[in-house]
Amino acid sequence: MEKSPSRKSTRDKILEATIELLWSQSFGAVSVDTICHVAKIQKGSFYHYFPSKVDVVIEAFEKLWNDKRPLFDSVFSPALSPMERLSQYCQLAYEMQRDKAAKLGKVLGCPYMTCGSELSTQEERIRQKMDEIFNRSAKYFESLLRDAQAQGLVQIEDPVGTSHEMLAFICGVTYQAKLKNDVEIIQRDLKPGLMRYFTVAPEVPAMHADRSVKPIKPAKEKEYR
Repeated sequence: MEKSPSRKSTRDKILEATIELLWSQSFGAVSVDTICHVAKIQKGSFYHYFPSKVDVVIEAFEKLWNDKRPLFDSVFSPALSPMERLSQYCQLAYEMQRDKAAKLGKVLGCPYMTCGSELSTQEERIRQKMDEIFNRSAKYFESLLRDAQAQGLVQIEDPVGTSHEMLAFICGVTYQAKLKNDVEIIQRDLKPGLMRYFTVAPEVPAMHADRSVKPIKPAKEKEYR
């Protein structure tokens, strides 16, 4: 029983080092030796917990998701209006990238997207994990859209498909910020782009709208597909 804290501590060190390295570099550039060096452990300790680099990557991204989940649960709380959720998410996305950029001197983008795009055709288990996390993230936006639809703030036929479309847009904006090494792109483009999915109908009380954003006219039906 006394060894459990030590084993857990070592495992967490490995996972945290893996996340840090993969987010700032790439799967191909990161070796087991590098992970061990950053985690300050012996190589034997790594293989005691993980059979391979693929296994540690999968578990590291699961840990990253679980660590961030309470924050996303708070941001997307049903107690908040759909517009409040959207605003809080956009601010959170910006601040997370801003803080990382301030620490490392470069915009890192989305770790899931970076790793997934690099390995989706090479490591099926990693592709599956990234797809699983993408779908979990989309659920938050699906819930937001359904609530917005009930309030007349959005006109869509497919909340599931639209949630995936919104997430793809978020990935695109984040990628541009990384490519240009300019985190302000997220601040400038993310919320206005996502707001294009919404409209404030005349019969909807003003309290439901985000007053910092001007109402957007309804788009034609084909634009929502």
